Amino acid sequence: MHQAGPATLAEIERLAFMEHGRSGLRLRDDGVLADLTFAVKDLFDVAGYRSSWGNPDQLRDGDVAVATAPAVLAPLMAGARMAGKTATDELACGMFGMNPHFGIPINPAAPDRAPGGSSSGSASAVAAGLVDFGLGTDTGGSIRVPASFCGLYGLRTTHGRVSVAGVMPMAPSFDTVGWLTRDIATMRRVTEVYFGPAAAASSPRLMIARDAFDIPEPKIGGALLPIALSLGEAADVTLYPDGVGAVLDIFRPLQLHDLYATLGGWATRPGRRLSQAVEERIALASRTDPAQVAAAMPRREALTARLVDLLGDDGILVIPTAHDLPPLRDAPVSAQVAFREKTLALTSIASLTRLPQLAIPATTVAGCPVGLSLIAGPRGEGRLIAFAETLGDLAARDT
Repeated sequence: MHQAGPATLAEIERLAFMEHGRSGLRLRDDGVLADLTFAVKDLFDVAGYRSSWGNPDQLRDGDVAVATAPAVLAPLMAGARMAGKTATDELACGMFGMNPHFGIPINPAAPDRAPGGSSSGSASAVAAGLVDFGLGTDTGGSIRVPASFCGLYGLRTTHGRVSVAGVMPMAPSFDTVGWLTRDIATMRRVTEVYFGPAAAASSPRLMIARDAFDIPEPKIGGALLPIALSLGEAADVTLYPDGVGAVLDIFRPLQLHDLYATLGGWATRPGRRLSQAVEERIALASRTDPAQVAAAMPRREALTARLVDLLGDDGILVIPTAHDLPPLRDAPVSAQVAFREKTLALTSIASLTRLPQLAIPATTVAGCPVGLSLIAGPRGEGRLIAFAETLGDLAARDT
């Protein structure tokens, strides 16, 4: 892993944290997380703070929060100290951490490459050791992708299990709260603050989605598949019986319609300043075919039923987290679009089925971290963490 010197660390801190939310906050001095610090993605309400949502108009015109989001209160009341609010892709519409208004947070594990988004600032701060854990949101991969890019553990929780009150909605039928850590022990501690003590580890029924390992670039799939096969006795399953395109045809109209129904009015207000990429995405969302939205809804439910039945209450599905190495920081928008579509083929599965997914650091390729992911049935976060604990540090084992 690339090591940041003091001057570089200052630059990481400057780009990871939002200036308007840089002051720390502690509500109590005792508690199970009293020895930990954390960062909060700038979509969460914190009483007395503004939230920019990654947009300068919202920072200027938005109200100061009068109450703190429950998702932030949980660690605060467990004694953790909030170090500040962190950068996000504009309106959470991004997979890379590229924000032309406020800058691009640095990926401490690969400084010439993107940190991943939209929980980019939280990932950067955790990976650099500036905080112990970072809160973020995940709609289509916004916790899992930066975890893979930055060499972190990242948990997307079961949809609806953590309150999203006081969190900017992006696509409500997909939006979840999640968190990023450098190690699995901290991941367990933070998760138990939300869900209570996790059950003792048991032997999971492992399944490897072989067709999912055909999606990444050969250098990624070729590095990850042997690691997946080394995790224990596992059954081969087919995740995309009708092809990758069939899954994306469900995800796209539902997510775009959610986005426009939720933020379209705000984004299209006369005089609104939006980056070109977000303006184009809002325009695309405005053209979503209602017939496609209606047709996708029962198909989503059928996919969910199939996955929930497959996983049961003891199954864990193993897939790659992202399809390639992080894009370079100066990659053109066209390259970002192509990358997003391919990685969405992997991340959309848990998003559509509302299931928990834990991204874990697995190896390095060309000096960059590469993540593997574990998916469980509803409310199976504890099972994922318990299994990950038995694996030790895969990335260290693989070097």
